[in-house]
Amino acid sequence: MTQAHYWLRRLLAQYESGAASFPYHMGLSTAAWRALLAQLRWSAAPLTPAHQQRLILLTELQSHRNAECDQLANWLDEHRVDDAAPMHRVIARASLGFNHLWQDLGLDSRAELRELMTDCFPSLVALNVNNMRWKKFFYRERCLHSDGELVCRSPSCDDCCEWAHCFAPEV
Repeated sequence: MTQAHYWLRRLLAQYESGAASFPYHMGLSTAAWRALLAQLRWSAAPLTPAHQQRLILLTELQSHRNAECDQLANWLDEHRVDDAAPMHRVIARASLGFNHLWQDLGLDSRAELRELMTDCFPSLVALNVNNMRWKKFFYRERCLHSDGELVCRSPSCDDCCEWAHCFAPEV
């Protein structure tokens, strides 16, 4: 099993247990969901009615941000290792969550998220030299390299009022 497959299996287990904050099918299309299950030889466990309701609610809450999610997923796809598909879509969808990315993924710590990123998106880890929090890093990078579609709060991180939130030490 590759490292990317390990992480996909880990996130799938967190999704099924309800420990992660994903929308329905981890935000994947039905075809991509089925392909992921087949790729990992995973038998999907039945979800409780309460868990299903939560997934449907998260799906509805994020539905108006599909274009944003697609842009982020396409950008992440440029940086992922070959065998990590559909990790770029899973990470993009989780990035729309309300908590730190590691929490929305159901991981134990920010350090664990860095391991996932190192295994699946090593070029992004190399770019994140200041250890910026991942969601903020994604959006900052997209802002810096976009054609005007995204807007940052500040033209420079040094001038931003949220600097301490972005570059805080590992939690």
